[in-house]
Amino acid sequence: MRKSVKEIYHAFGGKLVGTKMMKRHVCEVLSLMEEKIIYFVTRNCWFVGSMDDAWGFTLTGNDLKDQHLIILGDELLMQSSSQIHYTIAHEIGHVMLGHRNSILERQTKEEINQQEKSADLFARKYVDF
Repeated sequence: MRKSVKEIYHAFGGKLVGTKMMKRHVCEVLSLMEEKIIYFVTRNCWFVGSMDDAWGFTLTGNDLKDQHLIILGDELLMQSSSQIHYTIAHEIGHVMLGHRNSILERQTKEEINQQEKSADLFARKYVDF
């Protein structure tokens, strides 16, 4: 049985930081995925974007220990819902597929390209774009 958007939102337990619209999009995308993915992401990932009611915010290292951090830019949230959903699913794909962070680790262009293709395939499984 699929989880509702509301159930997914509550499962994050505060790890959705951003606008109401951003939070809704993340939960809508996850609602399209299998229970095991929803479970893993809501327990192990933070989604962060700009907030309507604050210019900035701070997370401590303890908040993020052994967690994945997915940052969604303001520019993305001005795109179509299908683009937003696809990008969120793509980023979840990186997490679920165990991809390394190419910003912190040196990777070849081929390795990065392969990870991007894999994340695209993951996203297409759940979101039409």
